Amino acid sequence: MARIFKLKNYSFTTKVVFSFFIMILIIYGIRTLLTLPKIHNENEKEVIEQITRTLMIIKNQFMIIGKSIGMQANLEVELTQEKIAHELKKNKELLNIFDKQELITFFAQNKLLEKCSYKIEKEEFIFKKINKIKVFDNSNLYEKWILVEEASVSKAYRKTKNYFYNILLENKTKILLACSRANLNPGHNSFEKDLKKHFHEKLVLGSTISDAKTALFWLNPEFKDYGVSFYSHNEEQRKQRYVLSNLSNVENLPTGNLTLKQILQADEKKPIEHKIEDKEVLTWVINLTLDSTKSRYFILVYSINKEEIINRNSEDLISLLNETLLTIAVSFLLIFLLFRRILKNIDTITSSAIKVNQGEKNIRSKVTGDDDIGILGQAFDSMLDLFENNIKILDKKVEEKTQEITKSLEEKELLLKEIHHRVKNNLALTIGLIELQQEEIEDEKTKKVLVDIQERIFTMELLHRKLYESENINDIPFKTYIKDLVGVISHSYDINNKVNVKIDMDEIALNIEKAMPCGLILNELITNSFKYAFCKNENPKLEISIHKKEEFLVMSIKDNGGGLEADFETLNSKTLGLKLINTIVKFQLFGTIDYFYEAGAKFIIKAKINEL
Repeated sequence: MARIFKLKNYSFTTKVVFSFFIMILIIYGIRTLLTLPKIHNENEKEVIEQITRTLMIIKNQFMIIGKSIGMQANLEVELTQEKIAHELKKNKELLNIFDKQELITFFAQNKLLEKCSYKIEKEEFIFKKINKIKVFDNSNLYEKWILVEEASVSKAYRKTKNYFYNILLENKTKILLACSRANLNPGHNSFEKDLKKHFHEKLVLGSTISDAKTALFWLNPEFKDYGVSFYSHNEEQRKQRYVLSNLSNVENLPTGNLTLKQILQADEKKPIEHKIEDKEVLTWVINLTLDSTKSRYFILVYSINKEEIINRNSEDLISLLNETLLTIAVSFLLIFLLFRRILKNIDTITSSAIKVNQGEKNIRSKVTGDDDIGILGQAFDSMLDLFENNIKILDKKVEEKTQEITKSLEEKELLLKEIHHRVKNNLALTIGLIELQQEEIEDEKTKKVLVDIQERIFTMELLHRKLYESENINDIPFKTYIKDLVGVISHSYDINNKVNVKIDMDEIALNIEKAMPCGLILNELITNSFKYAFCKNENPKLEISIHKKEEFLVMSIKDNGGGLEADFETLNSKTLGLKLINTIVKFQLFGTIDYFYEAGAKFIIKAKINEL
């Protein structure tokens, strides 16, 4: 340096510049010597913090990838189940007429079923094809998927899930399907493989120091020995404790003598300082478990030698210090721009995920680029495209199924109306036959029995007529039915219209199971009043009251006749009509019947018509 100042050809300005430069170098050198230990410590701390930040980004990205795999798997399983069920129902008529060989050929050539196990049971033969699952569901539950979790667990301590589907043909042929989750999710392997490859190449390996050890493993939830060293050389003992993932770059855990308790209680943002083979190491433990409610942990262990950090710092420290003044501003700007872009893209992806969760199916992050965040954004958008397409397919299937169900209901309703019409006609024909038979019978007692039977059959015929005329075949307008019934009985027994009939009832709709017994009871009681109560009555009156109270139908029939000749219980055991009424009330309507004399006979029937 002294020789530089002796060069007489240098100008003053140049010398000043050289002198200033030398002074800066001396000051910078002295400062470097004074701050070197501090810089060394700060640099070591910065390396540790940088690794911690990188691992936190890895964790966030892994969570997004894991949820992507789960959502894709669930959607494809549901879609494949729907396709298989639709395929079998669509070909149900053909399957019903196929012989043994045709059935076997149909299942062997069906791409949806070729990987599942299935069994065909027919009277003359039983055929099985076993792929992976050897058992079938032998219950009588048909045309519905059943999920069964096996007691055995997989390599990653996950319970095995099997799906069963049975269908029964008209010719009594029973078809039993048994599919694993992998059978119903054929596209999952390639999707998961691509995401794992991205995670392995771009996130894990790309963020490590050269000699770092990265291990990802599943923890056996049955292992509860928290106090012993978790690491094990013994392969059988290791299987009882943990299973390494293929994403690891080691053959065993780099945890040394750490216990299970230390691993589970480790702070993700601080490394654990310990020794492995007398070497000081720093180990980060990151919990990558997607569902925190389960004890089946998936853990990332990242371990580096502390000596490697020290050596690396020593080699790079001088060159970094010499370049700091020149590059600090540029580096700061680049880091700022880089992290600003990364954080902006992560925020964009997070915001898009929230909007999708709120129901916006057509939202996309539109994050692009060759870096990790750009690749993650593109994978996220691809997943949303697949998700939206699957929803459209499911919506279309639901619409088609709704149309099929609507058409089937219309056909069934038309068929039921036709049945009620034919029952009505048959009952009317029966009444006509009884009338013809009456004309040939001279015995008055027999004629009376035939008239009673004819009236009871007419009660049923009128009910089926109302049901046929009703717009809703499940509900009968009971008030109209009772008015018509009273009108017909009055016309038969009260030709001169002397009886003053009052009907007080609500607008009630009953199904045929309740309307039929109620109609028979009213027919018996009203007919008895016309027959016996009004014979010598100058001012005959009949009061009918029917109201619905909670789940009961309360019917009151009162006349102003002479009442019963004896008590109700005595006549109930002797009179066919009262015996019929008592039997219907107790054993069909699960109700009660009470008799009173209030200036005439009064019956109160309380019938249960609805279940609370």
